[in-house]
Amino acid sequence: MRRPGALVNSLLMVAMLLSAIAAWAFKPTQLLADALRPLHLSTVVPTAFGDWRELQVSQAQIIDPSQQILLKKIYSETLNRTYVNEAGYVIMLSIAYGRDQRESLALHQPEVCYPAQGFTLLDKQFSTLEASNRHMAVTRIDTQFNRRREPVTYWTMIGEKIYRGSINKRLQEFQYGFKNLIADGMLVRMSSIDDDTGHAYAMQASFAKAMIADLPPAYVNRFAGSTGQGG
Repeated sequence: MRRPGALVNSLLMVAMLLSAIAAWAFKPTQLLADALRPLHLSTVVPTAFGDWRELQVSQAQIIDPSQQILLKKIYSETLNRTYVNEAGYVIMLSIAYGRDQRESLALHQPEVCYPAQGFTLLDKQFSTLEASNRHMAVTRIDTQFNRRREPVTYWTMIGEKIYRGSINKRLQEFQYGFKNLIADGMLVRMSSIDDDTGHAYAMQASFAKAMIADLPPAYVNRFAGSTGQGG
């Protein structure tokens, strides 16, 4: 009986082979971003939705400047905002968008960048978020820096498809490559300072649902995937 680890390695090798075949045979030349509506995060993402409103704070309080420099090298555009609801609960939103998400511009995963900034990764789990008739595959990580407990919810996009993991990413890039398209990509991350991780994840889910529901209809698939995509 084949061990789970061996099966995963085999699948990864198949995905890498498919990616290599796609790169050799198709060599897509058209950016998907050029075929879709222009995406400007600061104007598309509302500053107020549901009972959430943007809270004006110093940018230095949200992102380590050294990480910000790295993000600017990797992505075409980033958005960082802090929101507060009527009860005073605060959520930090970070969105990074890249017009070309091939191997040279891989998405910067929170479970990598948080420890790089000195946080301890306490837990990681996969979940599904229901929003606007979509079953969104999300990842949740629990992090801590000294006494600061910061649970995080995030998801990643390739074009108009949510993906999780490198194999799924390669397969979706391969599908776009068949259409001569170079996929764009997005990472949507939200976090809050909260010692109660269950409460934090519930608040982040509520926040995400409200934000997606208030996006311009033409952009919902770019942020949350198509309705036919399962989690």
